[in-house]
This record gives sequence, C-alpha cells and structure tokens, in this order.
Amino acid sequence: MSLFKTYAGLSRDIYYLCLARTINSTGDFVFSLITLVLTLQMGMNVVSAGIFVSMAALISGPGVLLGGYLSDVMGKKTIIVIGQLLSAIMIISCSFWSGTITVGYLLIAVMFFISITRPAYNALIIQLCTEEKERKSAFSLMYLGANLGIAIGPLIAGFFIKDHVNIVFISIGTVFLISTFIIINQVKIGTRKELASTSSEHAGQQEQQRSSQPPSPLFRLLLKNPLVAFFIVVSFLNYFIYMQYSFSLPLQMNHSFGENGAAYYGSVMTINAISVIILTTVILSATRKLTALNSIATGALFYGIGFGALNLLGTFPHFSIVALSTVLWTIGEILVQTNINLYIASRVPDTHQGRFNGLLLFVGCLGYTLSPYLTGIFIKSMDMESVWIIILAVSLFYGLSMIILWYIEKSSTRRNKMKPLDHSKSI
Repeated sequence: MSLFKTYAGLSRDIYYLCLARTINSTGDFVFSLITLVLTLQMGMNVVSAGIFVSMAALISGPGVLLGGYLSDVMGKKTIIVIGQLLSAIMIISCSFWSGTITVGYLLIAVMFFISITRPAYNALIIQLCTEEKERKSAFSLMYLGANLGIAIGPLIAGFFIKDHVNIVFISIGTVFLISTFIIINQVKIGTRKELASTSSEHAGQQEQQRSSQPPSPLFRLLLKNPLVAFFIVVSFLNYFIYMQYSFSLPLQMNHSFGENGAAYYGSVMTINAISVIILTTVILSATRKLTALNSIATGALFYGIGFGALNLLGTFPHFSIVALSTVLWTIGEILVQTNINLYIASRVPDTHQGRFNGLLLFVGCLGYTLSPYLTGIFIKSMDMESVWIIILAVSLFYGLSMIILWYIEKSSTRRNKMKPLDHSKSI
C-alpha cells in the first residue's frame, strides 16, 4: 500500500479522469473487434478483413492530428466528450446493422472518433498538472488504469462475441457513455492550478494572435524548438520497437514452438499484462527522481535487452527465455510510455499542447504502420532470430539519442546560467 502513496496528492480531477479512462478502455478493443466480427460473424476471408483493419489503422493518423488541433481550439474536455459520445452512438448503431458490411464501416468510424480523443486526454492531464513529478504520477496512473481496462474488457467480451455480438456492441457503447458522464460531471477545468497559469496562457494566446500568419503556428514552434522536433521524430523508433510484440513475437513463437506457438504467445500477453499491473507503481516509485529523458533512455535499454534476449531461442528454444524477455521489455514499455509525454509537456505552451501531442501520436501511427513492413523485409532477408539483434541495435540507438538530447539541454542550461550580464545597455 505504501507504493500507492506515489499517486497521493493528485487533484480529484485527475483521479476522475483516470477512472473515466479506465472504464472507457474496457471497451477500447475496437481494432481487434473489427477482425473478429467480420471473420466470425460474417465469414469474411482474412484478406478482406485485413483491408478493413488497415483502413482503421490509417484513419487513426488523421484522427489524432485533427483531435490535437481541435482540443487546442475548442478545449480538451469538449473534444473528449464529443469524441466519446460519437463513438458510443456509432458502436451502439452496429447492433442495428448486425451481420451486414455496414458494421465494418461503422467500426472504422469508431476508431476515428476514439483517435480524436487521445491527444485531448494527454493534453488535459498536462493542463491539470503543473509540476513534472505530478504529471509523471498522473500519466503513470492513466497508463495503469488503461491497461487494467484493456485486460478486463476483451476477457469478458470473449464469452459473448460469437453468439451474442449485439450484447458486446451495446455494452461497449454503454461503457463509453458512463466514461463520458464521469468526465462531464466530475472533471472540472477551472481548477486552482489552471487559474494560476491563466496569465501565462493569456500572454501565449496574444503572442499567437500577433503571429497568426503562414507558416502555421505549429510548424513555427517546431522551428523555434528544434530539440522538441528532434524528440518527436526520434520517437518513431519507440513505436517501431514496441510493435515487435504484436508482429515479430508471434512469428518467433511459431518458429520456435511450432503448433504450440499460439498458446505460448497467449502466455506472453498474460505475463505482459500481469507485469504492467504489478510493476508500474514500483517503477514509478523507483524512478521518481529521474528526468523524462533519462527514464526513456533506461526504458530503451530494457527494450533492447528484453527483445535482444529472444536471439537465444535459436540455440536454446525454452519458454523460460521468452518469459524473462517479456518481463524485461515490459519494464521498458512502462518506462517509455509513462514518460514520453512529459518531455513535450514542459517545453510547449498550453495553447499548443493538443497539437504537439497529436503530432507525437501521429508519429506513433507511422511507427505502428511501417514496423511490420520493415521488419518483414528483415525477416525475409535473414533468419528469424537475427532480427532481434537489429531490434537490440535500434533500441540502443534510441536510448543514446535520448542521452544526447539530455546532454545538449543540460549543457545549454549551464551556458545560459554562466553567461555574463551585458551592462553596456544599463542606464
């Protein structure tokens, strides 16, 4: 229980926002639902179902960009509420068109509206928290809650999805509505912390109005903050590495364990889920004093060691190696995913938090989309186990990039502090 004291002291708005996200995430497996509904209920072949899944993945990119922009213009809470209400309406509507191709298109629309809310959630946490340690706890709590919901939702839905899919549609829609109701009634934007920053936000808005001509404010800020731009671009590697758990890892299980590969992969996902639930709070407590960049660099190292260890399966095809590997790369996942938004949070004005978070999520969509294709090329040109050496190298490069970024910022801060005052302009 003492470990959970790390989440103490957050505002009630954050607790309710994390509760809403947890409830919402129990129905947040629409991406998988598309495949299951089209193949199990409608008998669609894998290739045709794959087209719908690809469409849903592609539409998420524009969704996070639009959601980031709208959350800055219309308000973070407003976009979350609108996106979740539309998602609920769409998915409940699926029960009326059950057994028709319309369901596929409706679920794609649901994915779009869900993606709109993602940058708004991140930006709202940043808006409600003023200190980096507080934000770190809030993002960690949000991550833990989301994983709890994701673990519970599909487990329950699995009992109904084949014979009672309409119950699944209505249940997910209801979950979205409950989550939205909590946000509307319990998450108040006018907190004392936001009031304290009103003057700085007003100054930022005035500056934005004075310079609201091409190029767009977003890209002007990127040009003014090259280190933030570098961070966003390099973050592609995080999503490229993380995607290995759902693409290369099941292929490795089949390669190493044959017909038992699918069962072993299911065990990997269970180990991952249990590790996230048990270790997230422990890791937050242990790394509380680390900066976001140092935490991400450490996470990249665990990524590399965890995924790199799978190379040993070529010589020692034992599941114990896979289990240890899963715990290690899960630690990397926790460290990176709970800190990746913190770097941007303290370096971007509140007026652009949504857009920058949307841009970061868009880079994530690119990483998730390109990772299977690029990794497939590696697998085709070399043996399966050698791919994990490449992932190890990419992970180390990603971690080194974060260390270099941290060093540049630290050196720049030191130079600014040591810069002598210019008295020539004194009166």
